[in-house]
Amino acid sequence: MRTYRIFASIIAYGLAVTSLAAAVIVSLPRDAIYAPQPKYPVEALSRGIGGSGVFLLRVHIPTGRVKQVIVGYTTGSQMLDTAAGQALLQWRFKPGAVPYRKISSVRMSPPQTKEETLLKVPVTFVAHGHF
Repeated sequence: MRTYRIFASIIAYGLAVTSLAAAVIVSLPRDAIYAPQPKYPVEALSRGIGGSGVFLLRVHIPTGRVKQVIVGYTTGSQMLDTAAGQALLQWRFKPGAVPYRKISSVRMSPPQTKEETLLKVPVTFVAHGHF
């Protein structure tokens, strides 16, 4: 019977978490050809943690690949920042379509090359129907 109680607890927890209201709002830049949404971390959702942040995508212009995600303004939660960063790192842009802009206001390591640019992407996580 012990296994049954543990299994029932897991199902109850899963139902409680999936019934929570949540949204992830991302401003999609022009020329994005692949842009998976960040996944709301279950722990953050169950705790009602939400927040808005701004992330800078370091894009390799010739390939359209995101090489680095920089937290420009944190969501206030490391869990949410990590979830956003993991999704944004997978984004792809039309090769050669993202324009070069020299960025001197953000420290980058290694320094920016002429084949790279930064794109600003706001991300908002909203939990528990606080839309």
